[in-house]
Amino acid sequence: MGRATFVWGSCDCSLVAADWCRTRRGVDPAASLRGRYSTALGAMRHVRRLGGFEAMARGLMAGAGFATTKAPRPGDIGLVTHPVVGPVFAIRCALGWAVKSPEGVAVGDYPAVTAWSV
Repeated sequence: MGRATFVWGSCDCSLVAADWCRTRRGVDPAASLRGRYSTALGAMRHVRRLGGFEAMARGLMAGAGFATTKAPRPGDIGLVTHPVVGPVFAIRCALGWAVKSPEGVAVGDYPAVTAWSV
C-alpha cells in the first residue's frame, strides 16, 4: 500500500481498502468497480452514479457482507473525512486512519463517518 504508486482505478483509496478486505477475508467489496475507471473524473462519475461516496461505500461494503462497527479496531475499514479531499476509504491502524493518496499514505485522526469490521 505505502510504496505502490497511486493510480486511479488500480491503486486509489477505494481499491487499496478493497484489496485489504480481499487479503484479510477473501471478499472484494469493489469487484464491480475494477477496470471501470482510470482517471479522477471517471472515478467521480461512478461515485455519482452510485449515489455519492457514502452511499457507494455503504452499498459496496454491505453487498460484500461486511458489518458496521461503532468501535473500529486496527485492521478495520472506514469511510473517513479527510480535511482536503473529503470522504475517503481508510484502514484503521494503531496511529489513526491510513489513507492512500497521490502523495503516498497519510495517517491521521480523521473523523469516521462509518466503519466496518474486517
